Parts: sequence; C-alpha cells; structure tokens
Amino acid sequence: MSTTTNSPPTALPIIIAGGGCVGLFLAHLLAQSALPNRILVIEPTAPDPTSTRAMAHQPLILPLFARAGLMPELTRLSSLSRGLCFRTSVPNGSRLIAGKVFQEGEKAQLLLPQGRFQEVLVRRVEGSGRACVRWGWRVAGFEEIGGESGDGSGSGERGCVRVRIEDGKGGMEEIDAVYLVGADGSKSQVRRSLGLDFAGETLPTQLVATDIVYDFQAQGFYDANFIVDPEHYGLIGRIDNEGLWRVSYGVPAETSEEEIRRGVDEKLRKMMPDGGESGFEVKRVAPYKAQQRCVEAFWRGRVGVVGDAAHLTNPYAGLGLASGIADASSLASVLIRILSSEAANTESLLSSWSVARRQKFLSVVDKPSRMAYARVKTKVDTEEEIKAMLGKDPLVNALKQGMPMMPPSLETKVEELEGW
Repeated sequence: MSTTTNSPPTALPIIIAGGGCVGLFLAHLLAQSALPNRILVIEPTAPDPTSTRAMAHQPLILPLFARAGLMPELTRLSSLSRGLCFRTSVPNGSRLIAGKVFQEGEKAQLLLPQGRFQEVLVRRVEGSGRACVRWGWRVAGFEEIGGESGDGSGSGERGCVRVRIEDGKGGMEEIDAVYLVGADGSKSQVRRSLGLDFAGETLPTQLVATDIVYDFQAQGFYDANFIVDPEHYGLIGRIDNEGLWRVSYGVPAETSEEEIRRGVDEKLRKMMPDGGESGFEVKRVAPYKAQQRCVEAFWRGRVGVVGDAAHLTNPYAGLGLASGIADASSLASVLIRILSSEAANTESLLSSWSVARRQKFLSVVDKPSRMAYARVKTKVDTEEEIKAMLGKDPLVNALKQGMPMMPPSLETKVEELEGW
C-alpha cells in the first residue's frame, strides 16, 4: 500500500531518520522550539530499555543536557563515576600507573546506560505534542523537489524533500519535509543515498564489549580502568549500581565470532585479579570492528547526517556518542535559526555548519581517539617503561598529578558561523 502525505505548505515537518539517542536528542531540541514545523522521527526498531551499548557521558557534554532541560531527570536515574585510572594488565601485576578518585563536585562521567537515556528522550519527544516517533518504519529513500535548501517554510513552490518510508510489510508512504536528517547509524541509508564518501579505516583488531556481574570494586578497581598492555589491553568500567560492569578487550582481526564467544570465559578470567574465582556472570557479548571514519560533508541540499551516520570512532576516548550529541545540539540551533527566518544566508549557514562539524570531529575526536587506542597498547612491563610513559604522555602524567586533562570542547559556536 502506498500513500503520499502533504502537509500545509508553510509547515512541512522535519524528518529525522533514526530514533537512537542522537536522533531523539535532536528531536527533543527541535520540539522545544517555537517552530510551526512538526518533528517526525522514523525508527525501524523498538527501543530496548536494557541496552547498555553506550554507558557513560563525558563531563564536557553535560552542559548540553542542562540547556535541554534534561539534567534533573538524568541525574536522578544515573550515578557519577567515582574515579579513573590507568593500570597494567592482571598478567603484568595489575599495577596502578596513574589514577584519581573524584571528590564531590568535581567533573566526572555520568553513568547512564543507553536504554535508560533513550527512554527519557522518547518520553520527552512523544510527550511534547509537537513530535512523534514512527516505530517499525525506516527511511528507504528521498528526492529533493525544486527550490534551494534555505527557503524557510519548505513550501512546495520553493522546494522540499520527498521522503519515502517503508514498514517492511509492504507498506510505503511518501512524506514531504522541509529537511531530512540522517541519524540512522553507521550503515546510514541517508548517507548512502546522498552518495557521500565515508573515508577512514577499520582498525586492525576487533574489539569485544562484554557486560558482566563481578565485584571489581572489592578488588581495588576504580569505576573506570584503562588496562595498558600490548596484548591484554582493554577497558573495565562500572555501568550501574547493581553490580554490572563493562569489560572491553581486543582480539585479532581474523578471529571469528564463534571463536570469540568460545574464548570469552578464558579472556575475562585473565582480566580479573582473582582469575574469576569469586564468581562472575556474563550478561552480554558484543564483538565489533572499531573504525575511524568521517563523512566528506555533513549537509547537502535539504539533507544532512549526524552521529554515527556522519562519523565513527573507537571507544577508548569516550567521544563517540558525545560528538553525536554535539552534532545534534548545533544543528538544532541552525535549523531553528533558518526556519525562524532569522538566518542571514541559509545556504552559507548550512555549509559552514557542515565544515565546522567535520573539522571538529577530525581535530577533537578522531586524533585523540586514535591516541587513546594506541595508549592502551603501550608496553609497560617494567618500572622504567611506566616512567617513560608518564614522561611522554601528558594525559597520563596529568592524571598522576591529580589534575586530569579535559578534552577540548565538542561544541560549535553557531553564532560565529557564516550565514548566521
């Protein structure tokens, strides 16, 4: 069955492909505005409240949540990380290289599993009265109809983007929108339909994210532990207050998923100080290929991409979801400016936003993330090698001195963009 939905010409909706955290955060920000345009989120998969894929939010992104009015609820549902350290692997003695316990009031990660964060955003979006989520549907394609990207209203005479959505059961609709934003993940259909190059590389090892129940705290571990070892590197971090921890590690690129799952128990025991003798339970195993990629442009015509649809990074700097949230925050401001007919030059504003977000990823996310990945694979078998690491790595040395370095801002100052 095929239908076409045409909104009044002065109030075409903004369509967001993807109802993950980034797409929903963008929808929430747009729904808070005074724009007449409704917000329509298209998402094929029902939300999973138990998802822990992303588990922490960096301190530098919390002001964005505060400005969005989310912090009181997020604070109630989450906990703050109590400490951060770098340490050698268990086979190498699990020696502390550098660490800091956070005092009350100090900047720390907000620990909130992805599923709970998504639940908050869904409630806000669907309760706004100005936005809705079409669960079970996906954006299958689109076509730009006349006009330039910056007419404000998106009227039929001035142009729009005609978005085709499908429900996987033979149902299909076409909806005219003023803008389409792809927040549809690493395999983004929107990005592919735009024909954008997704340049970068797949890292030469696979990463395995496991969620386990085990008392790392009783073993003297911090809430966030970066394990430094050429072979047994990884990340061990507290997910919640119920005893669930993330243990992430690397395996050779050619390892099959079957081999990974067979070897999980043995690998985890090598990362536990007591070899797991006190007991542990594996709740989740998720192998994946870590990538460093960035799209050639974040915006073309009436269509853009944000989050994983626009860029990918490894998890060791903790900047993946954070950079997507910053994409959404700045894009919301830009679209509100344009659709409120306040932009000096719409084309220039969208273009300069695209350039700014790409440069921000390459300089503030990609480079530090690559360094973070290389850092955990450093050889620190001896005290001399540990001293050498502290001498040449300012981030680890600053942590050793009790002054953890904060990464540069992920935000884009939209008021400084050309065309604002």
